Amino acid sequence: MNAAALEARERTFRIRAAARKGKTAAQIAEVGEFPLKMVEQILAPIADVRLSDPASLLNKRPVAAGLPPADVQMYWVGFLTASGRICGQGASFALIITLGERSQEHMNTFVEDLATPQVRNEYCRSSLLGWQLYVRDQSLCKALLRWGIPSDLHGDDPTVLDDLPKDFIAPFLRGYVDGNWAPPGARSNGLLLYGTEAILTAVNTILRKSWGITSGVVTPRPPRAELKFNRQDGQAILTRARAYTERRRA
Repeated sequence: MNAAALEARERTFRIRAAARKGKTAAQIAEVGEFPLKMVEQILAPIADVRLSDPASLLNKRPVAAGLPPADVQMYWVGFLTASGRICGQGASFALIITLGERSQEHMNTFVEDLATPQVRNEYCRSSLLGWQLYVRDQSLCKALLRWGIPSDLHGDDPTVLDDLPKDFIAPFLRGYVDGNWAPPGARSNGLLLYGTEAILTAVNTILRKSWGITSGVVTPRPPRAELKFNRQDGQAILTRARAYTERRRA
């Protein structure tokens, strides 16, 4: 990615981060010395999507009618942060969810919760990663980018996790654990979470600050970094995350 594209990405991240902290478009434009029209375009509502904007949900504003409850949305954000990746752009946007096993019943629940009726989705089997679900929904992909879901073009945005209210941590982590998948050849000894290094560092920070979990160590280990906890802390994380049971993967 060239310097101009990286600069545009960082600018977008800063604008969205300010909005999550309750700043208006006019305030963000003034402080950041950005054109107001550009800020408004970046923060413009996304039509035909069943997922709240982070600036709304994380500031505890009421969930719009017809959308899933806030904790259900946070579960799927956690799940897709672990298992999802957005490919393409514009009309070619596709969300790829790596599942290992097919997990069709759970994915049916995901489609019912977040996807619009006209969404196209199909299963494909990867020789390396097992079953993957391809969801082709441009609006959903745009909304998920605002939640920092990893993207081939836009990367990921771990700063979203810095703004999670404490009561959203359990459903987010329940989703992350359910969506957690190991790269080929990985060995699990205790609780290991996999993902991008930036996302795992943010998850580790959340657990240390909010739950007092201090044993987490992030290790870059391509193709996926890993976050490892000792047995005691791993069990504490699972116990608290599994106390959230509105959505769970069998």
